Amino acid sequence: MVSLQDSLVASSSRPLPLRARPDLTARKHTYQGRGYWVVKEPLGLNYFRFQEEEYAILNMLDGKTSLQDIKERFEKEFAPQKISFTDLQHFIGTLHRSGLVITSAMEQGRQLKVRHDERRWKETVQLMSNVLALRLKGIDPDRLLTAMNPYTKWLFTGPAFIAVMMLCSAAVLLVTVQHDVFVSRLPSFQEFFGPSNWLLLGAVLGVTKICHEFGHGLSCKRYGGECHEMGVMFLVMTPCLYCNVSDSWMLPNKWHRAAIGAAGMYIEVILASIATFIWWFSEPGLLNHLALQVMFVSSVSTVIFNGNPLLRYDGYYILADIMEVPNMRQKASSVLHRYMSKYCLGMDPPEDPFLPERNQFFFGLYTVASNLYRLVVTASIMLFLNQVFKPYGLQVIGQMIALAGIYGLVVMPVYQLWKFLYVPGRMAQVKRKNVLITATTVAAVIAGFVYIPVPQWVMCPVDIQPDDAESVFVVVPGELDQMLVQPGERVTAGTKLARVTNLDLAFELASLENEEQRLVTYADALDNNRLRADDRSMMEQTFAEVQEQLKSIRQQLAKKREQVAQIDVPAPFDGTIFPVPDKQATSGSDGRLPEWSGSIFDDKNRGAHLSTSDVLCRIGNSEQMEAVMYIDQDYIELVHPDQEVEIKLDAFPGKTFKGKIAVMGTKEVEFVPNSLSTQTGGELPTISDPETGRLRPQNATFPAQVPLPSGEQGLKLGMRGEAKIWVQWEPLGTRLWRYLSRTFHFYL
Repeated sequence: MVSLQDSLVASSSRPLPLRARPDLTARKHTYQGRGYWVVKEPLGLNYFRFQEEEYAILNMLDGKTSLQDIKERFEKEFAPQKISFTDLQHFIGTLHRSGLVITSAMEQGRQLKVRHDERRWKETVQLMSNVLALRLKGIDPDRLLTAMNPYTKWLFTGPAFIAVMMLCSAAVLLVTVQHDVFVSRLPSFQEFFGPSNWLLLGAVLGVTKICHEFGHGLSCKRYGGECHEMGVMFLVMTPCLYCNVSDSWMLPNKWHRAAIGAAGMYIEVILASIATFIWWFSEPGLLNHLALQVMFVSSVSTVIFNGNPLLRYDGYYILADIMEVPNMRQKASSVLHRYMSKYCLGMDPPEDPFLPERNQFFFGLYTVASNLYRLVVTASIMLFLNQVFKPYGLQVIGQMIALAGIYGLVVMPVYQLWKFLYVPGRMAQVKRKNVLITATTVAAVIAGFVYIPVPQWVMCPVDIQPDDAESVFVVVPGELDQMLVQPGERVTAGTKLARVTNLDLAFELASLENEEQRLVTYADALDNNRLRADDRSMMEQTFAEVQEQLKSIRQQLAKKREQVAQIDVPAPFDGTIFPVPDKQATSGSDGRLPEWSGSIFDDKNRGAHLSTSDVLCRIGNSEQMEAVMYIDQDYIELVHPDQEVEIKLDAFPGKTFKGKIAVMGTKEVEFVPNSLSTQTGGELPTISDPETGRLRPQNATFPAQVPLPSGEQGLKLGMRGEAKIWVQWEPLGTRLWRYLSRTFHFYL
């Protein structure tokens, strides 16, 4: 409580009831040739960097010194520098808000509560604005890392680093030399990211990221730092660990700090390199698939996220340490904000001594590039999730995540701009000329986005078929005795393609024939006896009933004989026999007859069961092949005949086939080839028809045919791939609106 005597003393001469916290620790560092002090606040694990002058003022706060005393001591120690009472009050207020000083003044508990609530609110907003990487605090792992350090510190030595680089180089060399074989062995998108792999892929991502975070923690221990926070992070909805190694900022050696930042990627490089050799030399199976997933997770996360300095992950902190610019992102953003305030709004921002004096243009460019890259990465992840969820009708999950991402990318920046302009007196500093030029430029960019057309294409799955070829299905189920034709053989209409046996059909036919013979004999006897019968009316009625039974039996016989005629699958028209894609083997453990697998022409399939959903072969023109594209109804309005098409086949990853659309289907396809289905590793979402077992497209799909040059070598029936159709140019705004309307169902 202020006494009367104190009230008569100038405020600058009164003792400040503030003193530096005794539990703070500090280390002296050198950044770009200048000395700085890094101060650690141990309770909140917060770190601050101060210049020599600022750190001296912090140490002068002992609860007894006045502003006048601090001013005099400062100007004596750091002559000829001068400091005003206003600057001192502002800096001491910053120290108080940062929790670096404590006070004996009254009502501090309420202020601390308000500050705590504000910090929690900011953390919540930040958490919701980054839904793809949610962090939840967990345990203090320092004792665990200390126990592990003696057994793992060898990993972070020079010889170990050289060995890892040699291992990584060998893995990269293997993939480079065997690139074509490597690509051909890769699974398709839906096969790799299908729901059957979600659990396994999530487990691999979680374990890999746990190793990544332990790499940070163990390396921090190796170089003398501490780690007091490890928690759960949901990375793209997958739970994994995160490790807070902010204590590395206390290390004076910048290369040690950079090594700690790179340690997680270092561990992932080891995992990816080992997984490459396991995947290459192992046979297809669980181990082979796990190795491929480790390769994907480790390499993609390192290149797109951790190693890229444009995102605030490992690469960012490594770059900041090497450049000796702490808080580089905030400073780069401040540089850009100053430029925009000056040139876009005509304001004169005050000088900031903490901003870098050199290369300010590149710092501003870094902010623009990082924001654009963050936007691209976030949008790519949203599209990726939508693509994964789409075949299973779960797009709403991806859409909810997209809305949360839009909040962080759009809503928050707009709110920050409004908050900046809402400051009283701020609008009076804005110059109309600069605002007019800025608004005109922005309007021109938006107009270009909305009205200037740019190239556009449509991607769709494609299947190679003979020209005018048709599939020949099994008409009557049965057991295959023998294929009577071979691929490449020329047949005429009516030629029997296979010899199929159906004992049930033969038994039913024989039974019906016997029944027919019995009824014929019975009818003849009735016909002879009805003329001599006393009760002719009764005899006539019996004779009529037998005739009706005989008629019914003969109708059934006609159907059975028609089935017998079709059981050997006669060719529907003239043409050349083409094999269908090999069929995957299915288990016969459920008691059903064994089905055929591989090629129907293989000898091993003799005696296998054939069903009406089986395609025996295809018949068409042997000299001309065509690509049949399956186009989703969302894009069919953009596709027209004579548009150019580029086709990439899985069998020829390095070759592009070109052609033009010759025929556009006007009716949606009923069934699609099995090879294109997501159920067999293709790109087309399908469902199984309950009656025939054949695959129907999940969405309305229309065919289009592209004739291929007759001289193309190696083209075979059933080859699958992807086609790029170059459609009419449209502005980006139109395309974005179409995508949003299709994704979120904004139909007018």
